[in-house]
This record gives sequence, C-alpha cells and structure tokens, in this order.
Amino acid sequence: MDFDALFPDEREKGETRLKQCHLVMTRLLKIVDYLCAKHNIKYFLTGGSLLGAIRFNGIIPWDDDMDIGMTRDNYEKFVKLAVPEFPRDIFFQSDETDPLFPACHIIEAKIRDRYSSYTHEKKKRWMDGLMIDIFVYDRAFLPNNRFIFKLNYTLRRLWYNKPMGNKKRARVLKLIAKYVPLPLVYDSSLVSNEKKMRAGRYYFKPKELSKLVKHKFEDMEAWIPVGYDPFLTRQYGDYMHDDRPRQHGVDLPDPFTPCTHKEALHWNDRRVGVTQETSK
Repeated sequence: MDFDALFPDEREKGETRLKQCHLVMTRLLKIVDYLCAKHNIKYFLTGGSLLGAIRFNGIIPWDDDMDIGMTRDNYEKFVKLAVPEFPRDIFFQSDETDPLFPACHIIEAKIRDRYSSYTHEKKKRWMDGLMIDIFVYDRAFLPNNRFIFKLNYTLRRLWYNKPMGNKKRARVLKLIAKYVPLPLVYDSSLVSNEKKMRAGRYYFKPKELSKLVKHKFEDMEAWIPVGYDPFLTRQYGDYMHDDRPRQHGVDLPDPFTPCTHKEALHWNDRRVGVTQETSK
C-alpha cells in the first residue's frame, strides 16, 4: 500500500514549526482513519483533539499532540489488523513494542512519527516522535456511589501496582463488566487520582458513545462521539471559553530531528528507504 501517494508527508509546507508538527499529526490521523475504515474499526477523537474539533474544526492552535479513543474490543482489533499495515515511518508504541516506554494508567499506547522528537525529552530512551495518544475505554463502574467507587478504585490501584500488564488488567475489567449488575461507563483510566475520577474526567456514559458522527478536523473529517458535550463539560468545564495552553512542554517538538531510539528515522534519508539508528 503506497501511503506516500495516498497521504503525502507535507511537513515542509508548514509556515511555522508548530504548523509543521500539526501537518505531521494530521497525516498520522488520516492513516489511522483509512485503516480503521478498511477493517471496520471504530475510533473517535477524545480529550484535547475532541475539544479542538468542536472549537476550531481541527487541532487546538497551541497543542502539540493528538488524542483518539477506542473501546477495548476495537483497540484489540486495531492492534491485530491495522498496526501491521502501518507504513515504515510510523511506530506503534506500547509496553510490548517499546519495553522502556512508561505506558501509564490513562494512555495505553501511542502512534509515533519516526522522523521527529519532542525536544524536551530527547534524552529519554523510548521512541519520542510526534504522537497520537490512544485512550482505551474499558467498561467500569460509574463513580456515583462512594462505597462502590472506593472499592473499585482500591482494587484498580492494587492491579496497577502489580506486574500484571495491560492485557491481564483488561481481562479483569471484562469479567467485571460481564458479571457485575451495576451501572457501567466507558472509562480510559485504569487508575487515576481519585478526585479526577470522581469528577468524571476520563469516562463516557454508554449513551454518549452510542453513535459516532463525522466532524471536520483540519482538511479531513474524523469521528467524534454524539455525546461530546457532557464529556467535554466534565473534563474542561466551560470548554468553549477555556483558552488555557495545553502544550506538553516548554519547547516545541522538532518535526525534522529524530530521537535517539533505534527505530527512529532520519528525514533526509526518507527516499532511500533505509532505517538508521540515530547517533547517541
């Protein structure tokens, strides 16, 4: 599959460094969207990217990453069918493909551009290219009953602190969803700050994810949940008037300089088709 022809890398056309980064991430999303459509996989914008879609019809002007979500079943299908078809310049990062990557309780995997790096993280040993964060949504308890919430929160902290792995934790959550007759939501946080969980920063109610609709995003259309408004309100409050910067570091990412990871690629070598390890 010739992704260079389908979705050419146009980062050099960006008038500013940040715009160059946005062009890189938009191309990543176009490829994800294409492969998800091909394999009947449902993804949706979430977090800051969902906010950007609603407010700006694209990336938040000052943002330097993207966020997509998938339910657990769709994520497993994505890893099995879509990831193997990624072009050579995209790296799928998880605790399995990049053992030094500190997969956290909220973001289970990332889709990385191999040519770039976040300049404030160049000394880190995992792949550090421009990214799309993948939030995987499992069925979990609705945090409205304090006793149930505390029990759920405590168990999930115990699971996370043990060398259990995301796949095993996901199986446990599937069992809970199958056998516990209590209201459940789609939650992307395996364990988090209790205050943030109770405030509902990371979950969708089933009706909010009952349908996905297309929405303009940069020069494409991407999927968003029909219930985006209550989700964004829980996460950001008055999200249509919240202009707090959400950049991940002091410095902007570098769209043309790779990190030191062995899977990184040099932009100047892109037409040669040879993967090179960056100098250390």
